[in-house]
Amino acid sequence: MQTITIPVPSGVKGLIFDLDGTIIDSMPLHHDGYNHALAPYRVHYPKDVFESRGGIPTKETMRAIAKDFGIKNFDMERALESKKEYVESNLDRIHLINPVFEIIKLNYGKLPMAVGTGSNRNVVNELFEQFSLSQYIQHVVTATEVTNYKPHPETFLKCAELIKVKPEDCVVFEDGKPGMQAAKAAGMKVVDVTKYL
Repeated sequence: MQTITIPVPSGVKGLIFDLDGTIIDSMPLHHDGYNHALAPYRVHYPKDVFESRGGIPTKETMRAIAKDFGIKNFDMERALESKKEYVESNLDRIHLINPVFEIIKLNYGKLPMAVGTGSNRNVVNELFEQFSLSQYIQHVVTATEVTNYKPHPETFLKCAELIKVKPEDCVVFEDGKPGMQAAKAAGMKVVDVTKYL
């Protein structure tokens, strides 16, 4: 079996990772979760649109879906709860993306690392526990801690502050377009992991 190696740009002093779709293969589960929550409205959320919004918090995405499809009498709180319950009851479907996890293991103790994610703090805590990520990464910025979500650079700028590395000396590993835009807006280097997986 061929080993996939994702390059780390030379000269960087800090590594920042997105979580969903970058460190863990959770995107198919999240997509199914949206469609589970939208089933009562007879709406199917297209995969390409879902992928284009990677890194944007669930509430913002649900708001956009309701607008896209003109859903009348949309119960936002019920839809969010339904998606959350679906994802949490199927966490066993999620697994690590090994080529990215290899970068984390190889650089542990050598370069400071952080995670910057559009998921909320509770979900992130559960995933960190499930995959023992806390032993490698202590600094995490979630949607709960920011005012402006990706593609705004706030998430990644906060990560850089936490690891005490200048933005221009950081590299962000991402799978979503909004996250890549956020990294560039923060003045950081960016690696699109989807090119290697």
